[in-house]
Amino acid sequence: MTEVFTRTKFDIQPLDKVTEEGRKVIKLPQVEDKRSLKVTKEMLTISEPATPEKIYEKLKIYGGCIVKNYLSPEDCEQILADAKPYIDKWATKGDASNFISPTTRRVSGMCVKSKTCAEKFLAHPLNIAVSNRILGKENVFRIGDEAVTGFSKAQHNSTITFDVGPGSKDQILHRDDVLHHNIRKHQETYQEGTETALGTALALRKTTKANGATRFIPGSHLWDQYRRPTEEDAVYAEMEQGDCFFMLASCFHGGSANTTEDEHRYVLILFMTQGTLRQEENIFLGTPLEYFKSLSLEALTALGLQTSQPFCGWYENEDPIKVLLPDAKGYEFTQFKEVYQIED
Repeated sequence: MTEVFTRTKFDIQPLDKVTEEGRKVIKLPQVEDKRSLKVTKEMLTISEPATPEKIYEKLKIYGGCIVKNYLSPEDCEQILADAKPYIDKWATKGDASNFISPTTRRVSGMCVKSKTCAEKFLAHPLNIAVSNRILGKENVFRIGDEAVTGFSKAQHNSTITFDVGPGSKDQILHRDDVLHHNIRKHQETYQEGTETALGTALALRKTTKANGATRFIPGSHLWDQYRRPTEEDAVYAEMEQGDCFFMLASCFHGGSANTTEDEHRYVLILFMTQGTLRQEENIFLGTPLEYFKSLSLEALTALGLQTSQPFCGWYENEDPIKVLLPDAKGYEFTQFKEVYQIED
């Protein structure tokens, strides 16, 4: 087996104990950091008119911010109407392995299921400008006797509509940049160039703490890899229809419990990522699906058609291998390689 050097598994300190479920207990390195930001919704809200500069400054300080009246109610209703047929057909149940409550339904690939989503939300001038500011790369390279420059723009990473129904439970607090294996270092002040993704959450209908508004921990984008998130540090991104919550993927966050009897929280979440986080050659555009179905598991995996643990490269909430080789003998994809219990 090839030795892997880009790993933090060496940070694990095994303890001679297991949980009742048989899970190994470990310790992880800790950086002494007790910073906690106490903020109000007003502090997180961008003053109008919203500009990329205002949003960027809030993100540097808090890791998240709210933009009022980002899209019109009419656009929100159209996106929700485009998602509704898929929501109604939702069959897969969520569980602890994918952070989704059984009473939450979701529709992935919204940018190819709703033109309004693609044109109005993805291509929104503020999303493009802020994403390129945080995720874009412009560098100079030497080629022979010439110096050349290139600008890699931010690109779409995922777009999902969530229908959080009554009875949904709190989602575990997590960071979304784990899918890119983005290893976080302790920062006293925000360091540019450390993000792999930027999220925007659009309130398709009014979102409240009671119906499951996203909660996040302001300032957690400055924390190291292993600091434990606590609910006491979390705030709720409550929004009116059409408002949008910007958030760095390095912030701890999670969907919240819907404690209402009959309200649904409808939210559209978009993540942008670095333009360089892709394959050099696009072999997928124009290639018939049947060709991929004819290949071996080994070839499909090498082509990038297997989900990268923990969850990067999935298709319709599943590992693509399940679509391409549904009858593959002995094949089973697990979201995590190993799961431990942390003792803080």
